[in-house]
Amino acid sequence: MRTHFRRTVTTATVILAAGLVTAMPAAAVPGPAAGSAFTAKITLDGRACSGALVEPALVLTAASCFPDNPQGGTPAKATTVTVGSHTAKVTSLITRSDRDAALARIDTPITDVATVPLGSAAGVPAPAEELTLTGWGRTGTEWVPNEAHAGKFKASAGTATALSLTGVDGIDACKGDAGGPVVRQGGTIVAVAGASWQHGCFGETETRQGTTATRVDDLTGWIRDQAITGTAKAIGHGVTLSWTPLAASDDATYSIYASSNGPAAVAAEQLVGTTKATTFLHSATARKTWSYLVKASNGAASPQFTATTRTRSLTDFTGDGKADIGTFTRGSAGDVFVAGSDGTKFTGTSVLWHDRFSVGSEIPLSGDFNGDGKADVATFARGSSGDVYVALSDGTKFAGNGELWHDYFGIADELPAVGDFNGDGKDDIAVFIRGTAGDVYVALSDGTKFGASRLWHGDFGYNAELPYVGDFNGDGKDDIAVFTRGTAGDVYVALSDGTKFAGSGVKWHDYFGIANETPAIGDFNGDGKDDIAVFIRGTAGDVYVALSDGTKFGASSIWHEYFGIADEIPATGDFDGDGKDDIATFVRGTAGDVYVSLSTGAKFGASSPWHGNFAFTSEVPVPRAIPIL
Repeated sequence: MRTHFRRTVTTATVILAAGLVTAMPAAAVPGPAAGSAFTAKITLDGRACSGALVEPALVLTAASCFPDNPQGGTPAKATTVTVGSHTAKVTSLITRSDRDAALARIDTPITDVATVPLGSAAGVPAPAEELTLTGWGRTGTEWVPNEAHAGKFKASAGTATALSLTGVDGIDACKGDAGGPVVRQGGTIVAVAGASWQHGCFGETETRQGTTATRVDDLTGWIRDQAITGTAKAIGHGVTLSWTPLAASDDATYSIYASSNGPAAVAAEQLVGTTKATTFLHSATARKTWSYLVKASNGAASPQFTATTRTRSLTDFTGDGKADIGTFTRGSAGDVFVAGSDGTKFTGTSVLWHDRFSVGSEIPLSGDFNGDGKADVATFARGSSGDVYVALSDGTKFAGNGELWHDYFGIADELPAVGDFNGDGKDDIAVFIRGTAGDVYVALSDGTKFGASRLWHGDFGYNAELPYVGDFNGDGKDDIAVFTRGTAGDVYVALSDGTKFAGSGVKWHDYFGIANETPAIGDFNGDGKDDIAVFIRGTAGDVYVALSDGTKFGASSIWHEYFGIADEIPATGDFDGDGKDDIATFVRGTAGDVYVSLSTGAKFGASSPWHGNFAFTSEVPVPRAIPIL
């Protein structure tokens, strides 16, 4: 019997004429394959086979259908799969070394066709058990049928990896049926078709009968291991994950694991979320390469996939990795305009992103409060109410009428600020009491609101000292700094440990930002640690920078000698998206010009106009180095 099947003819169709570009259906019997919508037609240059949709993105078939890809990988010849009304491209092949079986991964998951149920190694089917083979090969009367057909078979012999099938009523599998599913009466797949004598097939005169098949009922675990593949797209520090779905019948819940220190593992400390969807937003720490693993509740798990996050930006409203500019008209109108950066200029004649936000004398700030990589806006009502409203960016506008995210934060003349203080990828809010108290409170964002405010420091930022926020040691958590100015020019830093600002303030520089010079924060050399700058303004317009080494700010040096003069409002941001923060200045008045000077990592280059009609008179622009007191 073994010799008998070695001399049979393969049931993969070899296309002999130009007109037969899609050789089709199954065993030599009339009639469609009812209840087998999962049966796939596989077409490649010069050959055609059948298969079965076992997962929305996987088709199980015979490895012999791909003689040019014995080791799998990208198909040597362009290959398509048709299931029902869907046609998809095969992107990769995964072959077995122990038997004639392969998985074809398709580029577009098919989710509205029920997959064939997978079996469990229940042993060789009994001789009396009736099996059904479906495929797109020839029939007894058709060379190129236009639908899948089915035939009844019984197993005459079997091993751990193969079956010998005998067709009921003298039928065989035909050319084009190779890889076609062989299913039990309960509907589970037990094998895929292999070679055949092609008895009874159109155009054949062979009198001998018999079809081989490769057992697959014990490959459920292997198929599950290939079922999920993921991709990750980082926008700033927000990473959008997506992966191929499992069959709807699985009703799977997916657990997402992430690591920024080597491969992700199924461990409680690396679990970042669960979902029944096939997408997930990870609010990741900036400037790290993250590895991800998705594991389904049925045991299927994805291979590792990665994304590298970029700098977190307080004004990247569009989410393209480049800092943009916005302006708040305040007053009774409360209009908010945005001009997005294309890396060489701020585009558009100012686009209205909100028509009533931050009215009167409220203080507007920006930050990525939901961690999706697009900066949002917040407004602090102050006064006696202390309300804080947020409008989230969808990349084209700030949506909604502003939602109340906190109902008592930053009252009276307390000074609010924004930063990611616990390093979870979502910007939080802080408030500096100043005066004689020097308290600093923080309210953390959960992506939908700011939680209860808590004291994070009790001795920082007094009276007229100017507090600022930045990640000065590069650990992904924003810290606080204070500039004493006056004649001393001391700069103190308190580092965040994720729950508080530690220490009583450590002096990081002893002569920087004196008198009425304007300090600013930014990662000017692109090393992941925020540095400090100072704008002399006046008639000189000098700009000095002192770089952070993670423990202190080094010696200051001049990086530009004429920028941000008189009462212009200077700002910092990575406007060209190269990972190094640049400087901008808003001329305001009636001109509305905006100039930018890009950082080389060692100095700021020549300034050039990036917009000629933005932020007039008393409008409040973002970003800005000057706080509203």
